[in-house]
Formats: sequence, C-alpha cells, structure tokens
Amino acid sequence: MTSPLFRGMLALLLGIVLSSAAIAAPTKEQQAEISTINTLLTRAGNLYKQNKFAEAGEAIKEAQAKIEKLGEGGDAQVMKALEAPYKRLLNAHALLEIEGVKLSEIKPLEAKKPMPAGGAPLPAGAVSFTKQIAPIIVARCGGCHVRNSRGELSMATYEAMMAGNKNGKILFAGKPEGSIIIDKIEGKEMPPNGAGIPDAEFATIKKWISEGAKFDGTDLKANLTMLAGGNAAATPAMEIKVATGKETISFSKDIAPVLASTCVNCHGTRQPRGNFSLFTFEGLLKGGDSGSPIQPGKGADSYLIKKLRGTAKQGQRMPLNLDPLKDDVIAKIEKWIDEGATFDGGDAKQPVIEVAALAKARGSTHAQLSADRATLAGTNWRLGMPDIGADKVETENFLVLGNVGPNTLQQIGDNAEALAPKVGEMLKATSGHPLIKGRMTLFVFRERYDYSEFGKMVERRDIPGMWRGHFKFSIVDAYAAVIPPKADDYSLQTLISQQLAGCYVASLGKGGTPLWFSQGAGRVVASRLDGGDPRVMAWDDAIPEIVSTLPSADAFLTNKLDPESADIAAYSFVKFLMTDGKKFQLLLDKLRGNGDFVKAFPEVYGGSPNAVAEMWVRKPPSRSVPAKKTAGKK
Repeated sequence: MTSPLFRGMLALLLGIVLSSAAIAAPTKEQQAEISTINTLLTRAGNLYKQNKFAEAGEAIKEAQAKIEKLGEGGDAQVMKALEAPYKRLLNAHALLEIEGVKLSEIKPLEAKKPMPAGGAPLPAGAVSFTKQIAPIIVARCGGCHVRNSRGELSMATYEAMMAGNKNGKILFAGKPEGSIIIDKIEGKEMPPNGAGIPDAEFATIKKWISEGAKFDGTDLKANLTMLAGGNAAATPAMEIKVATGKETISFSKDIAPVLASTCVNCHGTRQPRGNFSLFTFEGLLKGGDSGSPIQPGKGADSYLIKKLRGTAKQGQRMPLNLDPLKDDVIAKIEKWIDEGATFDGGDAKQPVIEVAALAKARGSTHAQLSADRATLAGTNWRLGMPDIGADKVETENFLVLGNVGPNTLQQIGDNAEALAPKVGEMLKATSGHPLIKGRMTLFVFRERYDYSEFGKMVERRDIPGMWRGHFKFSIVDAYAAVIPPKADDYSLQTLISQQLAGCYVASLGKGGTPLWFSQGAGRVVASRLDGGDPRVMAWDDAIPEIVSTLPSADAFLTNKLDPESADIAAYSFVKFLMTDGKKFQLLLDKLRGNGDFVKAFPEVYGGSPNAVAEMWVRKPPSRSVPAKKTAGKK
C-alpha cells in the first residue's frame, strides 16, 4: 500500500498544470492534445484519491497512448512540452501498479538528438552551454539580464547574449581574457551584490569561452530559463548550515523577528521587490535579482549588510520607506553572518514569522505565554465569530471564551481545573507544574453551527459532523473548542478531559507527537474516566467494523481513513499500546525528556508504529467497561 509521502507526491504531480506559453513549436492541434492529456492525468489523480484505482487506470491508459502517439515524431519542442505530463504519467503509473492495476510498459520519451552549432558533436570534456552555462547565467544574472535588460543588455537567449548591447559584444569566442563579461565578474561588478560567483562556476564560463563559446542546443532564440529548466542541479543552492549551539546570535530569536516585522511586507511571497523573498530562511539564502545577499563568514562584505547600512553601490538603503534599522540591530545581523549564517529553526521553508513566534514561545515563561495566548484567543474568536461577542472567564490554568453565558463558562473553567490533575495523574505528568505550559484556551460554543464556522474561518477546514470538540497545539497556541451537551447525550466532563489529555500529549517531545498518538491518547483517557459515556460507547461499537474494513493495518497512520474513523482506530491502537503500562510510561518519559518520537517509539516497542499496528489489528483491545447499545449517540 502507498505511503502519505507517495500520495502527497501524486497529488502534487497530478495537480501541476503544464504551461504551454514557453513552448512555441507545437501546433494548435498538438497543444490541444497536450491539454487533453493533462485533463486525463488530473482526472486520474482525483479518482486515485477516492480509491477508485481501476477508473484511474483507464484514464492513465488513455493519457499514455496519447503521449506515445505525440512522441512518435521525435520533435524536440513537442518533447519539451511533453516533459511535465510524462513525469506525471511515470509517477501515476508506478503508484497504480502498487495498487494492483495492470498497465502496459511506458516507452521512453526521447527527442531526436540535435546537432550542435557547427554541425559536429561537442568533444568529450567540452563545456555544454545548455547543461552548464545556461543554468549559471539564469542563477547569477537572471534578474538583471535574463528576465530584464539592465544596461540594455539582454542575456535571455544565446543569440541575444552573443550580440551584446549598444556598446558592443560582451564576449569573444576563444578569448576569455578579452571578454567584458569576464572582466565584470572578476572585478565583482557582476552580479551587483559584490560577492562575485563561485570559483568553479567562473572557471566553467572561462573554459566555455576559450573553447569557442559553442551552442549545443536546437534553437538560438530559446530562452535560457527554458534551457536551464532541466539542469537546475548544475547550479547548487547555498547550503543551509544548522546551528551548532556555540553561536552568540540566534536566527530564530534575533534575526527572524527583524525580518518578520520590517522586511516581509516588500519581500514576501507576492511579487517580492527585486524577486527577493524574505518570507522564509530558504528565500533569504537564495537571494533575488542582485544575487545572494549573504556571504557566510563575511558579514561586512555581504550585500544584505551593505543595503541595510546604505553603502551598496546600487539602489536605496533598506528597509525602503521606513526608518533605518538601529546600529545594534544591524550589528547583530552582521555578527550572525560572521558566525556562519546558521539556522536554528525547525524548517527552512517555514515562514520567518512562525520561526520567530515559535522561538519566542519556547523562551517564554508560563505567565508570558499565557498572555500571548490570550491575545491570540481574542483574535481567533473575532475571526470565527465576527458578529457575536464572547464572555470571558479566567482560572489559574485556563482562559474560557464563549457565547453560552458567564455562569456556564465559569462551571467549565472549574471543571477543567478539577480534571487537569486527574489527567496528569493518569499520564504521570510532572507534578507541581501546569499540565500545559501557558494557559490553555477553551472556546465554548452554544450551537453546532458556531463550532463549524470557527473551524472554517480559523482552521480553514470542515469539522467532522460527529465531533463535539477538538484540540489544537502548536507551542505558540494551545486551545480546545467544545459544544456543551444540551441533554444527557454525552458527558461534558469526558469531552473536556479528552481535549486536555490530547493537548498535553501533543505538547511532549522534540517537535511534538504525531496527531494519531495525541488524538488516540486523549480518547483513551476520556474512556478511562467514564467508559459509559455515550460517545465512548459509540467509539467502542465502531471499532470492529473499522478494523475489519481497513485497507491496511496502518491505514489510520497514513491518511487513508476519514478523520473520525482514523481517530477511533488511533484510540484502539493507543489502548493496545497502553496494555503494557511500563512501556507506555517509558515512551512518555522519553518524550517528556525532549525525546524524538520517531526514535523513541521503536526503542520502546521494538518497531515502528506501522509495524506494531500489524500486531494490534489481529486482536484490538475490548471495551474498558460493559456498554449498552445507545442508538444514535455520537
């Protein structure tokens, strides 16, 4: 069976729409056929996500036949246009074969081999313009001379590059020492950030010119961006160096907050100024039209520092239209670069705003984090319920907001305070400390509609219809949203204990725990506090059918079930893990010691969750207490 990674890759690859604007050669009929192929691939992707593998296979067969027919001519431009759908076809073909769908072998997509300029193949060891030079030019000069024509010099195509500008040619075949482009790079005038380009790339350009500056493509007018598209690896991205802990300046604590507050408005994700996005750490290292802004180990020489100080040769001082950064702030950024420009956040692709917020939360006291979460709670309530005001009650460890009246809120807050130590005792949480650092917010909604709107507006998702409550934990915020029962259809005490336990377990470990583990633990704790609760009995009643229809033992771990079924399976699985109380507590102890769940779980249970699920599925635990059938209770 396929993993979430494979499914994620398929969804991504089958969701890509081929842009035909960059390919001029295909006829209208060919372009229409390529559009049909993409439609078929998208249809196959949608069917695959619905587990309709046979139907998806039929769409793939049709797409495969059309690709093979179009490719029979071997026309290079048609082949270029087919590259994206062909890659999608390969991935879809492989995934469907894993699901048992029989498909014919895919033929290689090969264009007729072009002859390089001059009519003879490049000699062995010669520098390739399309594979080596084009990627370097796009990466180092793209902003100024490929996407634009700064100084009236366009390097968008080989033909334009060789023509030069009104002042003459910028390079002379066979003569690197007399070529202006070499002088400009050597004098660090190009790129304009003053950092130059890596020595290996500079040597490659000089060698190419000395060999005659030959073109080995099929179209002298082809855009370099298109030529370089398949050769991105020729120009490696700047290495992301992980912090050692010996640095005096932290990116997440000292640098990310500055970028988040002063830079991302102009250098965010939508048309960032100078094609330079500071939205993520990865974007910061990548740079923009002026090249890389950072030279690790050389703060004063880095273009970023020069722009902040107003000493760069081109452009205005940054941040634009704002007061200059204070000298001590710039000095911190420079020191960070001097120390290697290392990264101490969780993910280089994560928005710097989140990196800064997480670092602040980790370093906050219980009181500071409580205050920040209270501010977030107010923002979330206004976002989810813009036309309805909220009453507010504060207890020692909880902030309770809702539209059910202050008396009900106070009762819920008192119940939560009484339940927290019981939950902590059951999970052997550290005594003498709050169950969750920073007060936890409890959102309480009068109607199911209000709860649903909160999910749509705040969490951008539809809340499953049978849910009466759920929790969210992200270090920065910790909250639960609940609907109090209007009769005896379920227990409010059990509902709240489920959210407290789940949120506590989610807070453990380095980077937290998987959702299935925290959700399952929350439900087990709720069942042990009141196994006769109608909601708990409904979970127990549903387990046999869910287990018997699982496509694989670990389907609930790999996003192959609907949310409620996955959570019920996780509840049964965590109950199975807890049958050996010593092992389960050992796992929690490792996580409380900031352990990594991925490493800690197999150390305790002797295998991955996927492997242990194979044992669980053969004999799921029975219900905790005898339960009477309760029709219609969820």
